[in-house]
Amino acid sequence: MVRIWMPLRPAPQATPPGSKVTIMTEAQSVPQPHSDMRARAPQRPFTWPLAVQAAAYVVLVALACLPGSGAVSSSTFSVTAFAVAAIIVLFAFFCPLRDGVPGRVTAVVLGFVAMVCASTPLLGQFVFERQGAANAQYTSAAAWCAGVAGLLVVLVVAAFIRQMARPQRTDMIVQLAHMVTDGVASIAASGWCFLPMLFHEAGAADVWRIVCVVVVVAGAVALAMVSRLWYRETQPLPGARAAWVGFGLLPVMLIGALVGIAALVMWLV
Repeated sequence: MVRIWMPLRPAPQATPPGSKVTIMTEAQSVPQPHSDMRARAPQRPFTWPLAVQAAAYVVLVALACLPGSGAVSSSTFSVTAFAVAAIIVLFAFFCPLRDGVPGRVTAVVLGFVAMVCASTPLLGQFVFERQGAANAQYTSAAAWCAGVAGLLVVLVVAAFIRQMARPQRTDMIVQLAHMVTDGVASIAASGWCFLPMLFHEAGAADVWRIVCVVVVVAGAVALAMVSRLWYRETQPLPGARAAWVGFGLLPVMLIGALVGIAALVMWLV
């Protein structure tokens, strides 16, 4: 006779009536990253960042309307460039994005380099005059576009290096996205340097000038509507100074890219 010994399993204990059974799934056992969505509504209404947008647009348009501001060598153009630089610095100070000090410093540096590309005609002449381009305004805008493309590549590489250098890579996707957004906004803001030229360029046809201005205005209105969702849903950096100011400046800076592209299109056609 062969006896087979089977290990006895303890009988399952009956659950007392009225008690709750907690089942922890695999997803719940893994620590979840912090959400990028607001846990509660912002303290300030959306009219506050909307007022910041309106004030920034009024200042930039008013400076662009000054006589002689279309010439890069004029003093009035320097005032416009100073206003653009001030917006970049203010956004770094009131930035609601969760990219930390390294992300803000990177964004400011790349934004200032983009402004150099936009306000230095010699750069465009050095790059494009060898190709037979004779329009100095066209070469400046083309050089700015080329510089922006190169800076965006530098921004993506710097953002990845920054995330890999962190000792604890929590919320890596969120912080990577916020750092890229911060840098793109600062780089795009340099396009506002072309707004005076968009108004005062005598060699461009009035029809295309009006079309370009209408496109820029439509883009600003559309981005203002989208920024309401950003302000209502995006979780700002804990302890950020007056985050509503940063949310108001963000769409203004992004529209700068549309201004630069519109100026380039106006000269090309």
